[in-house]
Amino acid sequence: MHSAMAKRKDETSLQQPKKKVCLTFKQEWLNELVQTDTSDGPDKSVKLSEIFSYGANGIVCKISYEAKIKGEFSTGKTWADWKLDYLKRHLTHKCHIDAVKALYNKKHGTAINQLLGESRESREKRIDLANKSKANPEQIKILIDNVLLAIKMNASMLSVQELHNHLAKYVSLPDSWRSKNYAFEFVESINAVVQAETMEAVRNASVHTLIVDESTDITVHKMLVLYIKFREQNQFAYKTVFAGIIQLARCSAQDIADAITQFYTDHGLDLQKMAMLTSDSASVMLGKHNGVTAILRRQIPHLTEQHCVAHREDLGIDDAWKGMQLMKEVETLLRTVYSLFSRSSVKKSKFDELAKVLEVDSLSFRPLNEVCWLSRYQAVNAFLRNYSLLTEYCSKEADNDDPIAKYCLKKLSDPKYRVAITVLGDVLEELAQLSVSLQRSNLNIIDSHCFARAKMEKLKSQYLWQHIHWSTRVNELLGKHDSAINTAEINLFVRKVCDHLDARFPEGELKEWSAFSLETLDSAIDFDHGRTDVTRLTEKFHAFLKQRDDDVTENICQQYRDFKFTVKEKRKTGALQTFDEMVTWALKTLDFGELAQLIDICGTFQASSADCERGFSLMNRIKTNSRNRLQTTHLDQLMTIRSTQADGSINLDKIYNHWKGIKDRREKF
Repeated sequence: MHSAMAKRKDETSLQQPKKKVCLTFKQEWLNELVQTDTSDGPDKSVKLSEIFSYGANGIVCKISYEAKIKGEFSTGKTWADWKLDYLKRHLTHKCHIDAVKALYNKKHGTAINQLLGESRESREKRIDLANKSKANPEQIKILIDNVLLAIKMNASMLSVQELHNHLAKYVSLPDSWRSKNYAFEFVESINAVVQAETMEAVRNASVHTLIVDESTDITVHKMLVLYIKFREQNQFAYKTVFAGIIQLARCSAQDIADAITQFYTDHGLDLQKMAMLTSDSASVMLGKHNGVTAILRRQIPHLTEQHCVAHREDLGIDDAWKGMQLMKEVETLLRTVYSLFSRSSVKKSKFDELAKVLEVDSLSFRPLNEVCWLSRYQAVNAFLRNYSLLTEYCSKEADNDDPIAKYCLKKLSDPKYRVAITVLGDVLEELAQLSVSLQRSNLNIIDSHCFARAKMEKLKSQYLWQHIHWSTRVNELLGKHDSAINTAEINLFVRKVCDHLDARFPEGELKEWSAFSLETLDSAIDFDHGRTDVTRLTEKFHAFLKQRDDDVTENICQQYRDFKFTVKEKRKTGALQTFDEMVTWALKTLDFGELAQLIDICGTFQASSADCERGFSLMNRIKTNSRNRLQTTHLDQLMTIRSTQADGSINLDKIYNHWKGIKDRREKF
């Protein structure tokens, strides 16, 4: 049956005549008569020569050309194979019909008749459309500025209409421009300008560091936030910018790596310019064989991984905290006191009233896990500030047979716990100061390593040497209860903290980059000191060097010899105080051209992923319970604009010019 049908189909196709195809245009085709509408009237019999002309640019439709209709028939149309049917088919196209109508109305005044006879509703609609096609620069900039204000205030785009209407009382603003659709259009234009400038600067930079972290938003969508640290061309300061936020279907290492690669492709960024990937301690990021860094290193051989230094410090404190029975008991007490007042407004009210009666200041109790990396210090500090007041409160409540108050009073009355918590407050204050330093934006790996090692040495010298240097408030407590308090457990906790931090910030962590640390340069006097390290760095980051011949390694080593002795003398005179100052000086000095490229790479390295944490905080401030339907694209636009607002001003002229160019608008002077 199928063979019979195929046979009949073949026979039918053989019987149908093939249409003529020519390799060149034939002039005799223009003599063909056709029945079509023209500018003189409908259904006229004319020759194709009255409609078309053939020249060097191909076939041109005279009517489309005269009516200024956009299209190939207005400028010249050509084919590889020519057919007469192509010309006839054009006569039925919408562009040709519109051209005929335009010329007919122009000749017969139909447009004027329509204008005189239009209804009131049609006239209002036409005027509204005309207003939308006009763009007064100053009025549009006012509207854009209102949108920026709403974004800064974290208000929705619906509230922008209220801002427009309020401002329209004092400034002339057409109604049609105040709609929410225009507000979203302005947001897209602002984001397009800001993002284009940022990505152009990253593309022009010779090297950059990618900072990434994953989390979930309020609707439990998996999100990946990206920041990039780089140095702009002809600038000497490094900057860290928000690059974008991506919604992930899954949080596997391969999915994250694919999302990063796609992001670079979409924005025209060069993956090979990525020198470092900074992230938290999650195995999906830093897994040795199947982590995100390991996957990306297959494409980027020189890629260096960096575990966030702020995460490392927090993990070290957490490990020391968990291994101590005294710290567990202190943690139980802190959590009990916080739950006591956070879950009962009546008890919180009694506590505040007691503070007023005793004329003392009270501080709200803080949970142990409220703020990333700083929660322990904030909780202990609030507890110490309220210690005397809390003791008085628990004493009164214990008389009423409150079991929780009795438990708290027992612990609060024990001098061992009071001394332990006071010392813990002093130690956590030091570590909180270190955490704040490690959360700095644009923090390089050399400075972060110095901060961590310096804080460890300070804690060791204060608490672990033969003579312990207690704080004033600890000495006062020890003076009252010296015979009853054993500080061995407290000293053991400090020792464990220092040991864990020492393991997470080892002396040899910088490896080859130690050749550029100020400590090394201050002590280096050997002629060949650092040559091996600089040679390895040259081989690893050879792709970033402008000079790539066989002599580049020797040239860089010679420049390093002059560099280290010069830096040492400048350090003695105080001309160079910090690593950033040394990097700036090296980039400005022409004598260290090739070596400065290596120093620039080190300066681009980012030690902390705190910027990503700030990015997630910004995301949660924007995408709230009342705005939980924000799409990822719009959220990304708002975060980009908010980040730019925090860093500097936004050029309204550029935004207006972009907005004016995305549609066919006429400027009203």
